[in-house]
Amino acid sequence: MAREVTTTGSKLVSTLMKEFNKNFPYLILVIGPIDTQGCIHQVDVNKTLSEIRTKKGKGELSFSGNKLVKTIEREFKDLYGISAQIGIKQGDGLEYYSAGVYDDMTLSQFNLAMKNAGCQKGVWRFGL
Repeated sequence: MAREVTTTGSKLVSTLMKEFNKNFPYLILVIGPIDTQGCIHQVDVNKTLSEIRTKKGKGELSFSGNKLVKTIEREFKDLYGISAQIGIKQGDGLEYYSAGVYDDMTLSQFNLAMKNAGCQKGVWRFGL
């Protein structure tokens, strides 16, 4: 069965994060505006993507297992004008962004690699 999460922007940020983590349990989706130093700021996860977006473009985002990490990050910028990063929570409890190292992996490949690396699963909160 194909793993896929889709949103048009009317979905709550928390719901999107939970759905993403349900399909890719060893990964964390982090969403928010970027400051001038390139850091993502926490958003109210009880708002919809449409409420936090800075761009008003039309479109739909879909997260399938065969989509590259860098493609998801680019689509969030292009469609919504906000940043999305894929992160992990390691076995020691420390949280990390993919930091470009895994950009050319698909979500399924990245999820499996983090499972094999002993990362924690089921962590959907804002994090990082």
